[in-house]
Amino acid sequence: MKGWLSGKFGRQARFILVGAWNTLFGYGVFLGFNAIFSRVFQNRAAAYMPAIVLSNIFSIVNAFIFHKHITFRSKTSGKAMILEFFRFSCTYLVSFALSLILMPVLVEIFKLKPAVAAIAIILVITIISYVAHANFSFKKSSGHE
Repeated sequence: MKGWLSGKFGRQARFILVGAWNTLFGYGVFLGFNAIFSRVFQNRAAAYMPAIVLSNIFSIVNAFIFHKHITFRSKTSGKAMILEFFRFSCTYLVSFALSLILMPVLVEIFKLKPAVAAIAIILVITIISYVAHANFSFKKSSGHE
């Protein structure tokens, strides 16, 4: 990638692009699972909680692939890639825990619809994710630029 994606703020630009894709992907998966589970379960929490769990699993795998190859351009492979995925997953574990805490608070206490609450959570997690991935998941020793 040439131009603004490789310049002084190239990594940040790539993070935003990959993050936008992953956000759309994850939000779409969440909405899909939430719609399915809403038809199966009478209890609202029984629909949105498994939806958020499953959408996070799909999003983590998607995000790892794209951030590894596009954002941070990591060249690790083999056993080192497993460690890199572990660090990446640990970073997402914090985000995931935060999602599990914030979702019922925003829906049950603040009376937001689950779809709206998910957007608010995404905004908070985006900032946390960049800092954590840049300084932990794909740290310089992992082979990013």
